[in-house]
Amino acid sequence: MSSGKHAGSFAATALVVASMVGTGVFTSLGFQLADLNSAPQILLLWLLGGLIALCGAFCYAEVAALLPKSGGEYHFLRSIYHPSLGFMAGMLSAFAGFAAPTAITALAFGEYLHKSWGGLEVHHAAALVILAGAAAHSVSTRTSARVQVVATGLKLLLILTFIAAAWMLPGEGDIRWTVDVKTDAAAVITPAFAISLLYVTYSYTGWNAAVYGLEEWNDPQRTVKRALLWGTVLVTVLYVGLNASFLHAAPVAALKGQEAVGHIASTSLFGAQAARMISALFAMGLFASASALLWAGPRVLAAMGRHMQSLSFFAPKGEVPRLALGFQIAVALILVFLFSGKLRQLMDVTQVGLTISTSLVVAGCMVLRYRHPDLPRPVKVPLYPLPPLVFLAMSAFIVAFSAVKEPLLTLGGAGLAVFFALVWFPLKMLRR
Repeated sequence: MSSGKHAGSFAATALVVASMVGTGVFTSLGFQLADLNSAPQILLLWLLGGLIALCGAFCYAEVAALLPKSGGEYHFLRSIYHPSLGFMAGMLSAFAGFAAPTAITALAFGEYLHKSWGGLEVHHAAALVILAGAAAHSVSTRTSARVQVVATGLKLLLILTFIAAAWMLPGEGDIRWTVDVKTDAAAVITPAFAISLLYVTYSYTGWNAAVYGLEEWNDPQRTVKRALLWGTVLVTVLYVGLNASFLHAAPVAALKGQEAVGHIASTSLFGAQAARMISALFAMGLFASASALLWAGPRVLAAMGRHMQSLSFFAPKGEVPRLALGFQIAVALILVFLFSGKLRQLMDVTQVGLTISTSLVVAGCMVLRYRHPDLPRPVKVPLYPLPPLVFLAMSAFIVAFSAVKEPLLTLGGAGLAVFFALVWFPLKMLRR
């Protein structure tokens, strides 16, 4: 990390890793085992999810190098297409991309802590982790970077220790580990595998975290490229290792259909008492995830405040966007205490809009190549145009699957995105 006011590659990569490693990897395996019956099938799922995220990361790195300003999708879409699309992406990010996931992560922290120590209610523990993260990020960029590096380092140490312990102890896992080409190939082309891959991609959400505060990094073009690519690769390795450890630790019957697979695997390996301690450590690890959301999220509203007079109060007076941070804290706390039972439905409704925003940035990589083919590109997508096409195909599948499974939720999510895009026009007239 640099000695200046900006942060470097370690902090940026820590932000990406902490944003990605949230609740998904600790809750998805049980549902995948309902349809998939071998370790090669499960691990291939997580490798493919990492490959799709890496395709997106390559595209974002190229776009960020050409448009090196903070704000993420808000800045990219307003620059590539139209300010109304940037406003749409910014509003969706502020509420569904950061505030709601902050509340969900904080509640997961509270649940793990409650399992290990019942003295603190889930909602109160969730509020405490939000406030603690906010306090850490309200001081300065350097303080935020230090907190994130330390928190993410502890989280990685916890995960690596768990993986090592899982393979040093005789696990109770009974799943098939050898590759059966005929059986495994048949499973890969089933709808169940495709649906499981859909939810695995959700677990990789956060690979783009470094672009939201792009101007706060030293040498932003190189830093963002390193953070997006190395962060995604590191998380892919961790996800494959964690799921392999869960499968080694516990029998399929105990894991199948269960959400708290981390707790079940810990109980099988270490016993009930030790599992309670490990749940407490998992809770501490989730602090890094909540902290990452509280660092990146306010940068979106801050960027919007710089460009839009109607939101100018969010523009930071110094290097830390404290008012935008306070807004995200307030929304997250409201969701924790008043709407915790409906948070998943909220995420389902808004996921379509977030997927559209991300896809437009990836497509924007191709648009910029078409419009400005001779523009110097310090960062270039390898094997172009394969990575953007792979990512866009997966995004199309997500939206199509959502439309078939939950047509009303999908329509509501698309309608919300259109609504935010249209709201920009009267706001523009008010500014005039």
